[in-house]
Amino acid sequence: MSTYHAKPVEAPRRVLALAALVLSTTLAPAPVYAGIVSDAATNAGNKAANWLISKQERDGGFGSGFAPGSDVSATADAILALATAGKDIAQIKSTTGRTPLNYLASQMTRRKLSTGQAAKIALAVQAAGQNPRRFGYRDLTRMILAGYDQKTGVIGEHVFAHSLALLALVNAGVKPPEKAITTLESLQDKTGGWAFMGSGTPDVDTTALAVQALIASGRAPKDAVIERALGYLKSLQNEDGGFPYQSPSDYGTETNANSTALVAQALFAAGIEPEAWAAADGNPLSALIALQQPSGSIAYQASMAGDNALATIGAIPALFRVSFIAK
Repeated sequence: MSTYHAKPVEAPRRVLALAALVLSTTLAPAPVYAGIVSDAATNAGNKAANWLISKQERDGGFGSGFAPGSDVSATADAILALATAGKDIAQIKSTTGRTPLNYLASQMTRRKLSTGQAAKIALAVQAAGQNPRRFGYRDLTRMILAGYDQKTGVIGEHVFAHSLALLALVNAGVKPPEKAITTLESLQDKTGGWAFMGSGTPDVDTTALAVQALIASGRAPKDAVIERALGYLKSLQNEDGGFPYQSPSDYGTETNANSTALVAQALFAAGIEPEAWAAADGNPLSALIALQQPSGSIAYQASMAGDNALATIGAIPALFRVSFIAK
């Protein structure tokens, strides 16, 4: 049985949520998630999960909110989020009796999966208590490793996908190539952060995911590479305790739910309680709770109040104190 250590996550808007999933042979019951969960965060997480379930489409999937109908990426991320809330994915059924797994299974043969998508699927499969190495007659770990470039040491299309790949492999019990781990370290910017494509301006989301990937791969939270990354993240914290995607940024530096949730997950992975990162007006978890809407959903930003599917999906694991690392 997998136990996830102390959360889409989810990438920001310019990062497509990576996913695809298909029915498989059951490996174990849905995993138990570890962590000391505060009442406020738990209550917020339960409300968010219930709102998300209420938005299930007739075909069993979940939408992104940016286009009508179900979306494979949003559905897989929703599976991961709802699993952290303790939901039995097989029992989440639409009005037509279809589950999120049914929807993803129906989409599997229609799409060519990228490495990042295969990694995201493997993470979702693991969270749903199934075996990513025997899923829909396919080995997702082989698909991930097929995207490994021995010359560059990179798995997949970009650093975000590379980090997802490392997490998925480790969670599935497959040792990643050592060069893939050292390559991720080498791509760290002098600021301590990582850029989405490996070069350019670092961002919070890619950095928070890279922290989790390196810790999952065996790097200690006190390793210099992790401490530099946490220093970079801390330097971008807003007064409300939350985080922007980038700073400076042409799009503003207001706290958003997805970046804040990913930082909280990185902290859990490093053995740090988010409450310890208290700013003038809050901490990462209180910043997420402050974005909750009367419906139970989580807004992307305070200035964009209203229901947001992807923000809600991204926030739920952090509210339940769950990182991407399975123990």
